Amino acid sequence: MASGDPRAALEEAVRHGLRALMTRAVVFNHEVAERTGLNLTDLQCLGLLQLQGPMSAGALARGTGLTTSAITAAIDRLERSGYAAREHDATDRRRVIVKLDEKQLEDKLLPLYASEAAGRKDVLARFGDEELATVREFLRALEEASATRAQPDAPG
Repeated sequence: MASGDPRAALEEAVRHGLRALMTRAVVFNHEVAERTGLNLTDLQCLGLLQLQGPMSAGALARGTGLTTSAITAAIDRLERSGYAAREHDATDRRRVIVKLDEKQLEDKLLPLYASEAAGRKDVLARFGDEELATVREFLRALEEASATRAQPDAPG
């Protein structure tokens, strides 16, 4: 970082904040996984289903970066725990769709995130509409940039 460069210092502070937030999210999700008997992969699948809605096992595998055998095992665990179910696609009976059990999610999982949600709500209330619109665009752009790099870079 160039000494005295305000832009470089600001960018570094944002990168640091993002890394700290992602690390905290992973640690928090690990704690949730331990309390629920799920694992981080299961929580990742649930999060994707919650964000994007019902999807095929293949789409869930692509979205999580899991192999087809790993996603099958994850869906099996989610079914056994009652958080998700497989259903045949109404238009193509050969295709299986994975759906969340919203009631199970609301009853057992979301309460564990209540304090995190309240904290986010408090933080959001501190910012005006224009600031939140800027944050929304920043996050959208980061997500888009991240989606083009689905695999980690090779070392060296």
